[in-house]
Amino acid sequence: MALFVHNTPFHFFDRYIADYYRQMALEMERMRRQMFQLVPPEMLMIPTYDGVCSELEPSVPVVDENGERKLKMEFDVKNFKPEEVKVKMLGNNVLQVCAEHEESNDEGATRRRLFVRQYRLPKGVDVEHLRPSLSKDGVLTIEAPAPGLAPSERLVPIQYQADSAGNETAAVN
Repeated sequence: MALFVHNTPFHFFDRYIADYYRQMALEMERMRRQMFQLVPPEMLMIPTYDGVCSELEPSVPVVDENGERKLKMEFDVKNFKPEEVKVKMLGNNVLQVCAEHEESNDEGATRRRLFVRQYRLPKGVDVEHLRPSLSKDGVLTIEAPAPGLAPSERLVPIQYQADSAGNETAAVN
């Protein structure tokens, strides 16, 4: 069995780069641990070691407007043309909003802008009556009836005191 030792002029350089790579990997791991102290990893879409991604499932806003319960979501897509914005249903209950813009300059450089949001809709949302609309100022609003769901937000009154003596108090909505 022969053992090959590679002593090239770049041997020192390779070892030097490998040391920096190890330092960078350790620093990235430290930052990842700090990030997960703020946000638990199950709330993020992160690849795991087996290649499976955990899914990002933010809460879907259900509002009560004019006595009608409905899903209502708004997205800022003002940096995209209307024909670049797409709303898709993936399966029966996954809503995907995506927009893609690509432009090239005179030197041949290409710039690409991508927007993707994906939500798992709760069972009480009527996906057959999904209504996306795009305003002139670039706000995409998606609404759908949700009669079987309770509103996900409610106004909580704030107790207000006018002066430090506490003479005048009132509830403000």
